[in-house]
Amino acid sequence: LMFKSFCFGLIALSCGVSSLNLTPPRTLIVNGKGGGHVAIGHHLAEELRRKNHEVTILQNDDVDFSKAPFSTYGELKGVKVVSMPFDETFEFPFDEQFDFVFDNNSKAPTGPVESALLAANPAKQRYTFIGSAGIYEKPPSHPHNVPLEESMPINPSKPAAQFEAALSGTSIPHVIFRCQYIYGPLCAKHYLDYFTYRIKNDLPVPIPEPGTQIVSLSDVRDVAEQLGKVCDALPPSGSIFNTGTFNDLKHSYIDVANIIGEGLKKKPEIKLYDCEVKTDFPFRAKEFFVKSTKSVEKLGFGGGKYSLEGYIREIVQSFESRSPNIDITKDEGAIKSTVA
Repeated sequence: LMFKSFCFGLIALSCGVSSLNLTPPRTLIVNGKGGGHVAIGHHLAEELRRKNHEVTILQNDDVDFSKAPFSTYGELKGVKVVSMPFDETFEFPFDEQFDFVFDNNSKAPTGPVESALLAANPAKQRYTFIGSAGIYEKPPSHPHNVPLEESMPINPSKPAAQFEAALSGTSIPHVIFRCQYIYGPLCAKHYLDYFTYRIKNDLPVPIPEPGTQIVSLSDVRDVAEQLGKVCDALPPSGSIFNTGTFNDLKHSYIDVANIIGEGLKKKPEIKLYDCEVKTDFPFRAKEFFVKSTKSVEKLGFGGGKYSLEGYIREIVQSFESRSPNIDITKDEGAIKSTVA
């Protein structure tokens, strides 16, 4: 079995832990190679180090380590990184169980990594699967501006739902989180470029009508804190939580455009279009957002420290430094369907 292992600046335990002669928890973060969740690995490692965990990141090596978030692993003091292929040759590379495992990779349970993880039974206390809120099936009768709770029906054909079912069928003590639309430092998906490009270049911003749909945006640092609360609260095995923060689970699509406009010091020209028209809008045309208060009530999560308004300068700076080429060819069709 071939893999690479490297450790960045392993540091001593805090006085509080060592003086009590306690063994720090050993925690593994299994991190994938891309997508909206990939930056969670870095920020969760930081969060767990603050809790004095011994942290190992098991990283898919099919990534460019010169690019964020992987290029920033060297900033993670005291974190060991094991890099290896996540393919059919995969074998779980550790002999002993960890106290906690955070799975930020798995999709369908039949994949080689997923199968190996479930067979290894790698977590003594909690195995936390970082999944997707995209598996919810929102009933047509669901009221406007009412969030989706963890008890909502899900689509069993979705890979993340299949992994949830497979995990639930094991004896592994586990917790499930369902994420949606993460932004913030090191994030690989830039959902807000849709708004930023158009407002910066004085172009109309097509938004599906009515525009008052709430969107579940969460800063990745708040998500990392939310996940880390599992280690403190030890919720019952099988618990399910939505990610999200109080600061950002209140913004409508129009609000997002206006917040970015304030960051650019420009007033967005919003065009509300027929939500049945296919466009490149980064969120669902019809409202789809989650309720996250369960993690406050059951895990002691404080509701979040960050907000879109507080991060807008960084969003603009990131956009300007990347200068992304945004395709607006579908805008014309959306604008033609503009709702009066």
